[in-house]
Amino acid sequence: MGFVAGVAISAFRSEANSIVITQDPYSHTIAGEFEAATSDNFIANYVSEATLDGNFLTFCVQSDIFVAPGVPHTYVLANQDSAGRQLSEGAAFLYSLFATGQLTDYNYANVNVPRVISPGKARPAERANLKFDVQLSRSEDDGELQAAIWAFQGGQSLPGFPDLETDPFYLLALDTLGANANNPNDNLYNVEILQMWDDTTPLQNQLVYLGVVPDATTTGGMLLVAFGGLTFVARRFISRNPGKR
Repeated sequence: MGFVAGVAISAFRSEANSIVITQDPYSHTIAGEFEAATSDNFIANYVSEATLDGNFLTFCVQSDIFVAPGVPHTYVLANQDSAGRQLSEGAAFLYSLFATGQLTDYNYANVNVPRVISPGKARPAERANLKFDVQLSRSEDDGELQAAIWAFQGGQSLPGFPDLETDPFYLLALDTLGANANNPNDNLYNVEILQMWDDTTPLQNQLVYLGVVPDATTTGGMLLVAFGGLTFVARRFISRNPGKR
């Protein structure tokens, strides 16, 4: 598998930081999940179940480019991968759920218990194909999540990965987002792509969750409280020092 032609090198290469990617015990074959150690402290944005050994866990957005595990590389944050594919709403939606511990049916604890896939999560034409009472490990769930992310990133795939027709995470995104799942994310879920580079050579890009951003109402309220506090302090100072203006 070769490198993608027409590489889009980020305009922010000068702001590159360091990253080391390694596979962990749950990685599905050659793909995610991956353990990511970065120079930026992204781990604070993740629930503990989406971290390992002090690093956050991630999934790749390219099936045709690889990365050397355990080797330091540089990265920049972007809303598209190094081939120019925009981060999709479906991929960002699923990864944000994974990072925050809210991905339904994902086996975070890697416990060997039956999982029943609800027919309600599938489109009518696909419900007859769903499997029930199957036991899936975290690694197998990783394969389904990775396949879903690739699918929403331009219909990518690799042989041996789960079928999308029975992939609960792919179906969850479709049922939740509909046709929007394939649209550009446009910062809806505060997820971005870690464009990874070896000098000017692109490496397999990964996802990162940037955490919850306060909305305008919350931010405005905090500013009003701060301004009110300063006004109160100023008034007390004047009242205690009436001759000073």
